[in-house]
Amino acid sequence: MKSIMEFPIVKQTTMRSLVVEAPNMLALCERPVPHPGPTEVLIRVAAAAICHTDFVTMAGQHDAARFPSVLGHEFSGVVEMCGEGVSNLRPGDRVTAMGFAYCGMCFACRCGRHTACENIGAIPFHIDGAFQEMLVVPSSMVFLISDSLSFEEAALTEPAANGYAAAERGGIDAGENVVVIGPGPIGLLALQAAAMRQPGSLIMLGTRDERLTLASRFGATDTVNVRRSDPREAVMEITRGKGADVVLFCGGGEETWMLSSRILAPYGRVVVEALPDRCDACWPVPIFDFTARHVSYLGVCGFTGSQFATALRLIEAGKMDVGSLITHRFSLEDYEEAFETSQKRKEGAIKVIFKL
Repeated sequence: MKSIMEFPIVKQTTMRSLVVEAPNMLALCERPVPHPGPTEVLIRVAAAAICHTDFVTMAGQHDAARFPSVLGHEFSGVVEMCGEGVSNLRPGDRVTAMGFAYCGMCFACRCGRHTACENIGAIPFHIDGAFQEMLVVPSSMVFLISDSLSFEEAALTEPAANGYAAAERGGIDAGENVVVIGPGPIGLLALQAAAMRQPGSLIMLGTRDERLTLASRFGATDTVNVRRSDPREAVMEITRGKGADVVLFCGGGEETWMLSSRILAPYGRVVVEALPDRCDACWPVPIFDFTARHVSYLGVCGFTGSQFATALRLIEAGKMDVGSLITHRFSLEDYEEAFETSQKRKEGAIKVIFKL
């Protein structure tokens, strides 16, 4: 039986919570502080980042969107209270967490395919997220962070894991030519993960010079501003006519999507990480590619628990730079300005953080 010290009383009874009440309707409310059930923990949020997925979900364009709900799946904080049966965490622990929980028992989980879990619980579709002072999550989602890691950096473990998973999905071999399309947060993180695999060339395609400059810092051998140069010609020149062995598609519309097939080398792979603005979006694929050129299109949805843990270790070791992506910080009360800054990329915004 656990002592009362392991179940401290949270004196605060209400908290600020940014609630999506209906599609594109946000309201900052006072709500009761939730209480952790068995195997759950209550976390006091220190930092939470805005993600592109938040906008798709908030607009009701995600199949699993629900209302009301609380967004925020990229976050860090301090354990406030542990529910019964939690043995790996204690109040006061500094933590970050995955944006979903998997059961570990179904066939998909036992194969290591955690995002295909038959009993998955994800923020914000099943669990209220971190755009509030405190949230309750299953303890299986939660990871301890080192004292040397800032809460802001820890909050970006989730997108770092996405980027790492995209690079791993591509099966990049040393010496291969790799192109990353879209220097958004995931693209810049995927580029860093790809650089660890010793590609022959690592090319970033984008439209914003400041982000392309950042890509060079992160290991890109070449950058191409597609507004000033023909991207296909540039890729072919850099790769000496061979094309890309791997394309990490991390952003862009249909025109950019079609570029992926035009720059692929025979037996090339396109890893599709980017989320379209609509869940029912359909982009064409040149069918001839599948036979004459043996190319592959590979989807990647999120990451496994192992990939999340690896990304966290890389951040803590200074091998993945997430801090340079953080450009703007806001309080929860300034949520309208925060979302506008992120969505419109005002003042060169890359990653916008709520500090609580």
